[in-house]
Amino acid sequence: MDDLKHEVYWHTTQEVEPGEPLTESVDCDVCIVGGGYAGLWTAHFLKQAEPALDIHVVEAEYSGYGASGRADGFVTPTIGKDIQALVERFGEQRTADASREVGRSILEIGRFLRRNKVDADYEPNGYLLAATSAAQMRRLEEDRALASRLSGGAGPVLMSAEETRARIGSPALIGALRTDGGLINPFKLARGLARVVREQGVVIHDRTPALRVEPGVRPTVTTAKGRVVADTVVLTTNAHQFRFAPFRNKLVPVWSYAMISEPLTDEQLGRIEWPAREGLVEAKTFLTCARFTADNRLMFAGGPALYFYGRDTDQRRMSEPRVYRELLREFERFFPMWKDVTFRYAYGGTVDITRDFAPHFGRLPGNVAYGYGFCGNGISATHLGGKVLRDLVLGKDSDYSRLLYVDDEGRKQPSFPPEPLLTVGVRGMSRLMEFKEARA
Repeated sequence: MDDLKHEVYWHTTQEVEPGEPLTESVDCDVCIVGGGYAGLWTAHFLKQAEPALDIHVVEAEYSGYGASGRADGFVTPTIGKDIQALVERFGEQRTADASREVGRSILEIGRFLRRNKVDADYEPNGYLLAATSAAQMRRLEEDRALASRLSGGAGPVLMSAEETRARIGSPALIGALRTDGGLINPFKLARGLARVVREQGVVIHDRTPALRVEPGVRPTVTTAKGRVVADTVVLTTNAHQFRFAPFRNKLVPVWSYAMISEPLTDEQLGRIEWPAREGLVEAKTFLTCARFTADNRLMFAGGPALYFYGRDTDQRRMSEPRVYRELLREFERFFPMWKDVTFRYAYGGTVDITRDFAPHFGRLPGNVAYGYGFCGNGISATHLGGKVLRDLVLGKDSDYSRLLYVDDEGRKQPSFPPEPLLTVGVRGMSRLMEFKEARA
């Protein structure tokens, strides 16, 4: 534990020279607050639709510093954490429409990388949603049945323990669904996307946190040394969205953690079946996941999802020994053959969790649009979200602006209570969900 670097591994894979901060007053068509995936995809799709738009992005650090560059790198067809709840609320057809669109984003991200020569270590090899208990196997059976209904087809195949271990040779696995998707270096994706957006003519102001947003006929974003006046402001600040008054009680920042090993030797790699290098995701809400990096390091992530009183997002929370002890215990359960694997990086980041465990998009009075609530499954969902926000900004009535993600009279944003009830509620909710999943 003493040898662990509390540094984000992905940030070491590409050098960054942040752009200049905003130091003046700017007038533009669209100002996007937040230079992560959601904000950058929105800028990208807006420029594709209306190349003449003058778009400025204000980013507190630099693209890829926050959640977009700390993700585990799973490109998945996921819409929130609880698809069954979405079916119960919106029906199978609207849920199927959203599922189909986020699945399409997986393919389009691959095309974007090829078209724009973005080397993000993308491996379109799918992933296994795997069970380690009887309760999780029942969840997989339910997921398979629901996926079959939503797709109108046979659905994914539920693999036996023997079939699962032939793909990933962990003795903890007793079954799995193989799902389309892929693995990516999330930091390289964020940096590549920022480069492409700049080439489209978008201005990104790095090291420019937004201090205040004032709605209006032409809303204003105030920063430390300047301000931006725009026709429309778009808020895409992920787990920091709560800092803006309309969203104060709409989401909570929950910490997610990961560990990255030294590169595995050929001898170590040879101890386990893992021929296609799929990602591994355990079938539970607060999941455990594992994958290889491009240079054959092993990433093992998940464990306890921690909330700290007062919505604490300070970087000191990256050093939480209890989390890494639990991750190491889980790692030994999944991969006892790798007792000699040395972990070098241990880090965390905040995830924007909503009450309904699903994203929210919409518009507020005063020409402010928003998108947040990706709940740790944002790589594909933010790509789709960029199309949603594009059409909301342009005022288009489209298939995207009518997706179930979009807040309207049929979908109000549920709220969290204030502190200290929030801390008690979040921790109680976590324990309740773990209890229910163990008994499912």
